[in-house]
Amino acid sequence: MNTIQEVEDIYVVCECMDVTYGEILQAIREGNCDLDSLMDATDAGTACGKCKSRQEDPDEERAIHLDEILAVAKAEGLCPDQ
Repeated sequence: MNTIQEVEDIYVVCECMDVTYGEILQAIREGNCDLDSLMDATDAGTACGKCKSRQEDPDEERAIHLDEILAVAKAEGLCPDQ
């Protein structure tokens, strides 16, 4: 993933908690720009944890991960005051 636009808003990033990419982006726009606050705001990554990072997903079951989304969002200026 190189840009925010590469993934559809309806893509389910966290299957356990049924959290979509669009919901994650909205939480980031609201200022949840670190992994812990993003997880608190969306519940993504709070069950099995595979969507948090590639390190937590050794079998690569998820196509994208929260830490990757955060990195791209920060690079593209989505985080307020960053």
